[in-house]
Amino acid sequence: MTRQPEVGEIPEDIETQLVGLQKEFDDIQVQLLKESTRLQAPLFDKRAELLSKVDGFWPQALTNCIATNVYIDDDDHQLLDSLTKIDVKRNPDDLRGALIEFHFKPNDFISDSVLVKEFKADPDSEPFSVDFDFAADTVPVKTQINWKSDDKNLSKLKPTVGDLKEVEDEEDEEPDFEPGSFFSSFFDSESRQVAGSIGRAIVEEFFPFAVEHFRGEMDDEEEFDEDDEDEDEDDDEEDEEDEDDDQREIDLEEEERPRKKGRK
Repeated sequence: MTRQPEVGEIPEDIETQLVGLQKEFDDIQVQLLKESTRLQAPLFDKRAELLSKVDGFWPQALTNCIATNVYIDDDDHQLLDSLTKIDVKRNPDDLRGALIEFHFKPNDFISDSVLVKEFKADPDSEPFSVDFDFAADTVPVKTQINWKSDDKNLSKLKPTVGDLKEVEDEEDEEPDFEPGSFFSSFFDSESRQVAGSIGRAIVEEFFPFAVEHFRGEMDDEEEFDEDDEDEDEDDDEEDEEDEDDDQREIDLEEEERPRKKGRK
């Protein structure tokens, strides 16, 4: 007889030991994350030096990353095209905070050469663990941006409207949220749901894999393409079904019509 899927039960004394063992696994994972952050820092510096020779790398990589792209307004590209480097700095001894740096060459929008977005550890958060949630356990600090003029102030021209919900409830209506300019949603914002979500995307999804995003090799883009392909296939199947239905209707019409007599 073939064994069927079934929920298994572990004896309580063994379950207790497994819980303790999992805690040891988690502690080792935290130590590995801290050590990898320490070891990777100089490598990211070397990577930045190499990427500085690739024209338009950071603006394109940031645009290619779906997690950040959704917050970028069309008008933002005029300033983002001046990006020369994006950097993330974290303290290996306490990974709950982060500094995200955007470096710019001289441009018509801001007089700052570097914009730094700081994320402080929430004083009420637990020590860093495998359960750490960047958006929920950090506090975004507003960044002062020195705009050259009001007509270049993207944050004022395209302000962020509303906020995202902490927990999505299917019964609730969609939140009244418009991201506006990236500079408003990220640098100006102190919202954990907005600035925190962008910060988490940059720290965890974008920065470590910036090269892969630039090349379009990340899974999110592949899934996006696959979704498009699936939709195209569905559309093709529907079109074929419609054509088949039309053909069947034509055949029925032909059957219903009186047949012409053959010539004698």
